[in-house]
Amino acid sequence: MTLTEGQKQAIDKLDAEMEAAKDPCSKYIAEQLLQMATSCPEVAEKILAEKKSLAGALDAIKAEAKKHAVGGCGCVDEAQAVEIACKYYDIDNTEPAVGATAANQALGKTPETLMDTGAGAAAVSVNLDDFF
Repeated sequence: MTLTEGQKQAIDKLDAEMEAAKDPCSKYIAEQLLQMATSCPEVAEKILAEKKSLAGALDAIKAEAKKHAVGGCGCVDEAQAVEIACKYYDIDNTEPAVGATAANQALGKTPETLMDTGAGAAAVSVNLDDFF
């Protein structure tokens, strides 16, 4: 598949923003957006919107987690995080582009370090203090 110029620009933009952020949550969201952008030129165009950024998407995720925080700690799972990021970028596709294996790789987890939570799915836990 040949990428459009817009898709290449969106990939470059997300790569630069992900490199600047250097945190696992940014990397995971960026990876999901990259998957969507490489498969859909329309998604790439939305990522290129001037006022939209990976940091803005993370702020939207944090704001949503904060709404449901208990004791100063709020969290959203992977699917919710991607859904919120897609909503921020006005992307219709809210399904994660890849499964939990890629998410665990993006978060630096290996099979040896994963805990079985009994929920059957990996989750991203965000402590709001990490962002302030």
